[in-house]
Amino acid sequence: MKDASVNERTIKPIRFRHGLLALTFLAVAMAFCVVGLGTEPQMPLVIGCLLAGGLAMYLGFKWDDVLESMMKGIMDSMEAVLILMCIGMLVASWIQSGTVPTLIYYGLAVISPQLFLPVAFLGTLLVGIVLGSWGAAGTIGIAFIGIAAALDIPLGMAAGAIIAGAYVSEIASPLTDGPVLCAAVAGVGVFDMCKRFLPIVIGVCMLSIALYFGIGHLADATEASAAASTAGLMGELSSAYSIGPLTLVPLIVMIICIAVQVPAIPAFLLGAALGLIEAVFLQGADFGVALESCSAGVTSTTGSAIIDELFSTGGIAEMLPTITIVILVMAFVGLMQHTGLMDSLIEPIASKLQGYASLLAGTVASGALFNIVMPDQYPAIAMSCKMYGNAFEKHGTPGEVWSNICNSASGITSVLVPWNTCSIYMVTILGVPCLKYLPFAFFCYLYPIAVIVLGILFSRQLGWKCMPRETESVQRSDAGNVAETTQA
Repeated sequence: MKDASVNERTIKPIRFRHGLLALTFLAVAMAFCVVGLGTEPQMPLVIGCLLAGGLAMYLGFKWDDVLESMMKGIMDSMEAVLILMCIGMLVASWIQSGTVPTLIYYGLAVISPQLFLPVAFLGTLLVGIVLGSWGAAGTIGIAFIGIAAALDIPLGMAAGAIIAGAYVSEIASPLTDGPVLCAAVAGVGVFDMCKRFLPIVIGVCMLSIALYFGIGHLADATEASAAASTAGLMGELSSAYSIGPLTLVPLIVMIICIAVQVPAIPAFLLGAALGLIEAVFLQGADFGVALESCSAGVTSTTGSAIIDELFSTGGIAEMLPTITIVILVMAFVGLMQHTGLMDSLIEPIASKLQGYASLLAGTVASGALFNIVMPDQYPAIAMSCKMYGNAFEKHGTPGEVWSNICNSASGITSVLVPWNTCSIYMVTILGVPCLKYLPFAFFCYLYPIAVIVLGILFSRQLGWKCMPRETESVQRSDAGNVAETTQA
């Protein structure tokens, strides 16, 4: 059903083929530009919006209707945009405070050939909570892949552990852009969304660690070579920064904020402020430079090539490409939603997913499919949430739950698709082909499976499905009657 603000001048009925055509426009534009030409996702998103807008005008909408629909979608993303800006400031301040360097230092301190894979997974996971999946892979991930090469550890295994650890953040970290976008589309708090599935995340992480322990014996290296490979990096970290537990105070405060449900933006700003204070008083940074870095990003000048490569990041400027993608994605989603194209696409699919088990499995499967046909995770996340949110709510599923279900595949399977922007980035950064690291990125495919299995077996016990059985039976009966009437 189209938006109520649009009057009856729309003369052409909106069919399933129209919604599918609009989605195809975006998929083809993304594939041609991103995969074929190697461009960033912004321009194909613009092309997708223009083509979908042209389709809406062909159906009878005026340009003012199209523009208003896109603006409504963009306004829905404004909180996410502000959060992403806060995250950029937070990352910059935590690098300067020594918080991120300390996390890396402690991770490297316990490394060994047999422990390399679980340590790489956990180390990248911890950094990913702060820097996001791409930031973690582009910083400590590079360090770990270099250590793996020095230790003669198979690079496919190493890259799989690194990428899996990094992508835990796309499910569990309120500091990363994927969960922020998902929460914004679903209209729920990002802290609440991440916290709701934390036990499942921990369980899958423990299973992944066990698997990495199990295959760790395949790494042919010695303790001496491991020590030699890590000692240099640890020495450079301790020379450039004051390393110690005190630098972890901003992280601890953030964890407390999450636990007591402080709103996201104030919590991020508090974390950034604490990082600035420690940067000045613990690391001896100039306050003006530190403050400017929160906007323009950190420019590391320690003299160590690897340290400067790791920590020249962060700031609002670093988040601007992601912000533009989020705005354009939400413009497309708003256009689809408020013109009725989204409903024309959803209703035939949702009508076939009456049972909770089929809806759950279909949602997770389509999230992975979106990452295949639209080579970027942001449209996949937004489309999954918009398509299936209402269907889950009919089963009494809380927003924090169904947004996580939608994100369980769309947020982390993107890196398993060779032509997806996420995979292309990881291949470029780590130098390992997708098909080589894919079998070892355990979390990225074990987590969606866990969500499906647990949701089917224990949905009521977990509070995922709150609809009384009687109501559910009535709905199925009504759906059957509608189907019979349609056939007649």
